[in-house]
Amino acid sequence: MKLIGFIVALLGSCCLAPCVNAREVISCKSPDGKFALRHVHEEKQPYAGDTAIIEVATGKTVAPLDSNWNSGYLKLLWSRDSQRVSYFADNTHSTENAGGCSTRVFFRNGSTFNEVKLPELPSPKLPPKAVATDSDAHTTRRVEPMQWLENGDLVLESEVLNDAWGRAASKITIGFDPENRAAIRSAEQEKVSIVDYFLLLPADRFEGPPSVWLRHARTGGHTYLCEAEPREKSIDEKNGYMSCGGDGAQASFDVALFLYRDGRPLLALCQAGEPEVEEERSVYSYLSFFELGADGKMHEITNSISNDSSLSLALFPGVQREYDRWVAEGKGDWEFVLPRKGKTILVRAPKTKKILHKFTWTGEKFEKEK
Repeated sequence: MKLIGFIVALLGSCCLAPCVNAREVISCKSPDGKFALRHVHEEKQPYAGDTAIIEVATGKTVAPLDSNWNSGYLKLLWSRDSQRVSYFADNTHSTENAGGCSTRVFFRNGSTFNEVKLPELPSPKLPPKAVATDSDAHTTRRVEPMQWLENGDLVLESEVLNDAWGRAASKITIGFDPENRAAIRSAEQEKVSIVDYFLLLPADRFEGPPSVWLRHARTGGHTYLCEAEPREKSIDEKNGYMSCGGDGAQASFDVALFLYRDGRPLLALCQAGEPEVEEERSVYSYLSFFELGADGKMHEITNSISNDSSLSLALFPGVQREYDRWVAEGKGDWEFVLPRKGKTILVRAPKTKKILHKFTWTGEKFEKEK
């Protein structure tokens, strides 16, 4: 009997070990508060675990999702009436293939959820340079649910991204009939935006390729994307503005898109001086400009403000103050603020935040306001 008791105790301790070392996270609650995403994972790499939709009151699993999930990004996107939900799981950044990204749709049926099979989704049209590029760079494919419309349709974003040539993306609207069968209502190629030009910036300007920092800006560093700030706060494609926090190695930075009169892009990159400084104390003292080259990449203008030259440049005529990119103009005496909206760059004192100068883009150059 003692031997049997010992064996039972041993088996019990073995079965409990994963639970003791596991962490449970409840996130992405439905609007009515009755359901949520549960993620149980190990607290050490590769953070293996499982995900499921649960009933909040009882903790009961109503829809198993991933049984062997590794580190990545997760989201439940609920309809307003809590009757429909889309599950997004993306760990393409930690795998060697694009199979780690998935989008699934479920419709509520009483206290359970039934999965709806999605139709085969079209890929966005790739740019000519993607076809012509013979590159071993890793290509990722992402299909993410973005919005449930009031009429019950679901909007997805389909994206193909490659560090060698950039990205292509499209918006796909999925409709559902009375039996919850899914069909594609529309698929529209996205217009080229600040995101596309940002991905073409030189990788040596960041701690890692721009695609890494696009992901960071989109997620805000969150694993559970429903807890992140609305994407428009950090990536405003309509107004041509991006903002991304640093991580201790990479300094925080902002990006703004200006257009020449003939439609050519001019990208402004404004970086904080010290990566280890907290976001709210960062001083954005380095400003560089980039134009699109014949090779399809963004190249720094050699007489950008960030170079060892004066501000009396083609883009900033009539300003004579000397600027050193390494000491940030007299130990950071100037701070640059890119416009979230509009075409005016502010120059201000970093401590008092007093505005010292305003430069407005005319379509050919920046003019200093008097």
